[in-house]
Amino acid sequence: MTKNNIPTWRQELKSAKKKEGKSPLSRWIQLSTVTPNNEPRIRTVVFRGWRKESSMLIFTDSRSDKIKHLKTNSNAEVLWLFLRSKSQFRFKGKMKKLEVNNKYWDSLSERSKSTWFWQHPGKKIDTNLKPTQIIPANLNKPENFVVLEFEIYSVDLLKLVTPIHKRYIWNKRGSWEKIEINP
Repeated sequence: MTKNNIPTWRQELKSAKKKEGKSPLSRWIQLSTVTPNNEPRIRTVVFRGWRKESSMLIFTDSRSDKIKHLKTNSNAEVLWLFLRSKSQFRFKGKMKKLEVNNKYWDSLSERSKSTWFWQHPGKKIDTNLKPTQIIPANLNKPENFVVLEFEIYSVDLLKLVTPIHKRYIWNKRGSWEKIEINP
């Protein structure tokens, strides 16, 4: 840990993210969950920021399959790839729903807010509905807006450098412990 209680892996992440510039791709992360039938599922979501020194925020729709998966198994993994720095971060942790989330809703643009009023994710589109029939005039927070907090307990960083890749693992055991391992 650094003097501000920020884990050292966050400094590595910040450096990798900085090399990506302002590319929107640098905010896309892959979230993996496990279905009640013990099948893995992975999807791309948007990184929404840090809540604590080692917990990230993800916004999602309560009607999505990932919510059903997380109700039966809160374990999750996030993969965050930075092409320019050739760095791959894998985070292991537990996901929980934040019950108080109004400030996160308020932080969204009107355009982003409007997407939470779309039809049920994963269901067949009703082509008879026009967007003006779906999106209300006021954009008050809908019940399906969910903020997930991903509490990280393990970080695996693979740096694809030449001639030999570098790999590091951080595990949280009270404080963060870092070890270098074979790639």
